[in-house]
Parts: sequence; C-alpha cells; structure tokens
Amino acid sequence: MNARECLLTRRSIRRYKSDPIPTEVLERIMEGAMAAPSASNRQQWYFVVVHTPEAMDELRQVMGEMEREVLPHILEKYRKFPEVAAETVAFLRGFGNAPACVLAFCLRDEMSDGEHLHSVCAAVENLLLAAWDEGVGSCWMAAPLGIAPTLKERYAPDKGDFVAAISLGYPERVPAMPPRKSGRCVYL
Repeated sequence: MNARECLLTRRSIRRYKSDPIPTEVLERIMEGAMAAPSASNRQQWYFVVVHTPEAMDELRQVMGEMEREVLPHILEKYRKFPEVAAETVAFLRGFGNAPACVLAFCLRDEMSDGEHLHSVCAAVENLLLAAWDEGVGSCWMAAPLGIAPTLKERYAPDKGDFVAAISLGYPERVPAMPPRKSGRCVYL
C-alpha cells in the first residue's frame, strides 16, 4: 500500500474480529510509531502494548470503571444522538472486541514544553497508519483521559502523563469515509 492510499483509506474501527495480532506485526506497528518526528528529537513517547487475553481482560475491567466518570460527559455531548452515546459507551467498555490496545504516555523532563505532546500525537498518528499498512484497524480514543490517573498508576507510574488509548485488531468491517467538512483549508 502506498502512503496516499494508506492516508485516504484508514478509518476508525469500532468492531474487530477476535483474531490475535501476531507479535511481529505489533512490533512493526510500534517501530512505525516510534519513527515519528519529535521536538528536538527528544522522543518523549512511552507506549504500553496490551495484547495478551489476560491483560486485555484486565484493561477492559479498568475501562469499565471509567464508565462512571465519562458517562455524564458522553450523554451530554451526544444528547441529540442517544444511539451514538450508547454505541460510544459500549465501545469504551469492550474496545469493540479488539485483541490489543496501546496506551500512549508523554514523558516529561526539565526541557518539557508544549512540544512534547505534539511529538506523542505524531507518534500516535504514525501508529494508526503503520497498523493500517499491516491490515490492522485502529481507533484513537481520548475518552480514557477521564481516568488518566488510574491508567498511569496501573500501567506506567513513572512514565509521564497518559495521552490516549488506541485499540488494534483486524476489522470486522471498514466504514465509509465520513464527509469531510469544507472550508478547513485555504491556499494563499
């Protein structure tokens, strides 16, 4: 797959087949993630790859606890679309049956400034594209920020701030591209 095809066909996947992702595929995905550009080449990302069935069950339990924290926000955000709220909560509860999930953290040091978060986000985008190149679907989730202290304490207590969770798995189906909003780019 060429880069343009990867960019234009990648979608957020919310239902996965139960097939495990081979370790060597996960390693290639993470290698792609960590090839991202970073401010001053500080590479301030730290990833936890959760992929064994036992570890995924434990993460799902932790995420189930999150429901209390984020449910009011989700219900308010999607108050005009209750079916979307229900689907969002169900996805967060079980990751759409994903066999793997990557937790992204942002390391901090005495040089940390606003650039460090941009670097981690660049690595997450690389992760999404590297996964798609391997035929693996993904979904970048910010909702777990509602339980960031719990995730940090459990998975990376001394590795900075929690940034995102990214579910990974072979897609059950690939949705069509949602319409793109106009007026988001100007040429001068």
